[in-house]
Amino acid sequence: MSGILAKSDLELKFFERPLFINMVLVLVSTTLLILKLIFGLLTNSIALQADAFDSLTDIVIAVSAIVGFLFSKKKPNEKFPYGYYKMENIVSLFISLFIFFSAYTIIVQSITDIFNFFTGNPKIISVSLEIFIFLAISLIISCCLTLYLSYVFKKTKSPIIESETKEKLTDIFISISVLIGFIGVLFNFSILDSFIGLAISGFIIKGGYDIFLVSIKTLLDAVIDFENRSELYKMIEKMPKVKKIDKMEIRSYGRFIFLELDLLLTKNFPFSLIDTLREKLFNEISAKYPQIFKIIIEISSPEKQEIKIAVPLENSQGEDSVISNHFGESLFFAFISLNEGLLSKLEIVNNSFIDKEKRKGILISDWLISEKIDRLYLKKELNKGPSLILENNFVEVILIRSMVLKDIIDRELNLHDQKI
Repeated sequence: MSGILAKSDLELKFFERPLFINMVLVLVSTTLLILKLIFGLLTNSIALQADAFDSLTDIVIAVSAIVGFLFSKKKPNEKFPYGYYKMENIVSLFISLFIFFSAYTIIVQSITDIFNFFTGNPKIISVSLEIFIFLAISLIISCCLTLYLSYVFKKTKSPIIESETKEKLTDIFISISVLIGFIGVLFNFSILDSFIGLAISGFIIKGGYDIFLVSIKTLLDAVIDFENRSELYKMIEKMPKVKKIDKMEIRSYGRFIFLELDLLLTKNFPFSLIDTLREKLFNEISAKYPQIFKIIIEISSPEKQEIKIAVPLENSQGEDSVISNHFGESLFFAFISLNEGLLSKLEIVNNSFIDKEKRKGILISDWLISEKIDRLYLKKELNKGPSLILENNFVEVILIRSMVLKDIIDRELNLHDQKI
């Protein structure tokens, strides 16, 4: 079963949609990278060249998001049962290696410039009004993009938009540092440019390392650290009829999070309700954790040694009791316990809710749930309220035409014999 993102694209305006946002980021970041590189070479500023290569991190994140978005539309098949989500990680991995090489080049050049400065051969950095205008425009663009991404994140709660917003805040800090470096040149302190270039290379390495690490972990199918893991575990564990969680693995496929569950249910869980359980689990997990894109649920249910059955009755005559046509108006309820195909206990009790004027069916349903019944035999379908309570607690409801309780007991004994 596939999950959903925080908000469907159809609910968002075109400028709030991930594909549009990341296309804008690619366009703006690529333009800034080219211009910063050109101005960096013209002015001989290693800090501005480093700032240019730092823009490459933004491009990688945006391109990866676009690749992931496009490939997420392709349906899984026999060769690729988990889809094509990892394509963005393959792209990111190769680009991260280029980022490392760029950082290495900047570090070598910065150290060389620092050495030359202290040996009396400082490098010449050109400063002009045009470069300050360009740096100011670049800074304004980064601030506008940050505000834009922050607005979209508040609307969508998308984790990838959140990470892109944080990345843009770093860009603002770096741009301010480059501007300070050029101010230092005006005061004949050109060495500041080299130190800033060295510092920016540290940010470049960190950005490249983060991209590299995420890509490698994803390609190797590593289980990711999900901050709400223990809370999610407890939520699933509390689900009715779930006895044990055999496996809960959370993995990243591209920018998408997959949840894989192996659940052991209480014994003799009816196969007819397994799809209902899956759907209920899927809906509750998706509603609380929209960042989980896909949920895969495997279920096993061992044979129960003992099962408990409830039947509404008109009278109390042991196995000869007449089955009631009415759920809420029945005078008695029989509780049949079967152990390994043998009748181990038959108990007939009064319906203590028969005199209630309102919510009679709901009160009886809650009572039967508290008695931990596995099956309920009825002659007529239940109203919506009681039916929903029993369905949510995965009690199997079976409609029959039998007249007396003995028919139900014989039916259950025959079912067990057929299984053997």
